[in-house]
Amino acid sequence: MGLTLDRGGAPVCQRYEYRPIIGHIDRNSDIVAYAASEVRGMNSAAMGETDVTFRHLLRGLPGPILRLAFPRRRLEPLGTLDPSVDRTRRLTADNLFRVRNGKTETAVHVEIEREWRTNISLRLFDYASAAVTATRLPVSSIVVLLRPGGRPPRGTGVYRVPDIGGDAFVFRYHVVPLWRLDAQRMREQLGPSGAPFCVAMRGADEGFVRSLAEEVRTDRRLSKRDRQSTMQLLYVVSAAILGVDTARRIFHVESIIQDPNVQELISEWEDKGRVEGRVEGRVEGRVEGRAGEARLLLHKVLAARSFAVTEDVRARIDGEPDVARLESWLEVAVTAHTIGDVFRDS
Repeated sequence: MGLTLDRGGAPVCQRYEYRPIIGHIDRNSDIVAYAASEVRGMNSAAMGETDVTFRHLLRGLPGPILRLAFPRRRLEPLGTLDPSVDRTRRLTADNLFRVRNGKTETAVHVEIEREWRTNISLRLFDYASAAVTATRLPVSSIVVLLRPGGRPPRGTGVYRVPDIGGDAFVFRYHVVPLWRLDAQRMREQLGPSGAPFCVAMRGADEGFVRSLAEEVRTDRRLSKRDRQSTMQLLYVVSAAILGVDTARRIFHVESIIQDPNVQELISEWEDKGRVEGRVEGRVEGRVEGRAGEARLLLHKVLAARSFAVTEDVRARIDGEPDVARLESWLEVAVTAHTIGDVFRDS
């Protein structure tokens, strides 16, 4: 089930089928360089920002996630779309792709989350409906979960927008919990191009990742360009998931280090490390972005629940810098009986 527009330009639900087509998307060397430098400057605490690494990974390698979300279909990625789906409200999706769907085109929206949170379904609906308006294409949404946590839907999630007589919208999205998938099984299913994603799956340890790197280095199905991009991404993701020291041990194994692409990447890491202050600045920027998004969603939920938002309440929300507290208010607002209940525990 995806989203499309009615004649008046409003988003409505529409079912559409995918037909088998095989294709590739060109890798972007700038994405690899950015991700490498991002991980290079991180200390052990900042290495927890694995979701950022995966967002950039997905932009260069969307095929494996499309196969995981649509295991019975084969879609052809045609390139990326502008993820700024609503500039007025500063809504920017993690990834938005143009995909060939039989003889037509559709958009696939992918969000990367560290773990499941109760407000994710609302966020997905918000992004998808805005993407429909921005692209004028049917939109299908995927959320990729990197770690266990919460109670995510299995396979397909549903978000309902109530109406007086029932549901105004029924929005369906696909859930891909990487941490729950078996790394060895997915390795066989996804092939060498899916190696970077397997690092985040169940059972992926240092020995497993070392064998992945060896497979990528020697597999003849990969072109030279694809091998280079996949090996670089595998290195970056291994550093984010397993730690820099472990990644260096893996990629200093003699049979792997002989690959010129790996040698070039290691040299790039050592020569172009970012100072900690710049990394901390990016982390702070991401935190502020999440806080702004949480404030926006909270205002929308309060309005949808017909709660009276006074100037004091609005100032309290807009002035709250703590992302965890904002998200806590948001969760309570969904079921609260009064607006006082939302802020009662503060």
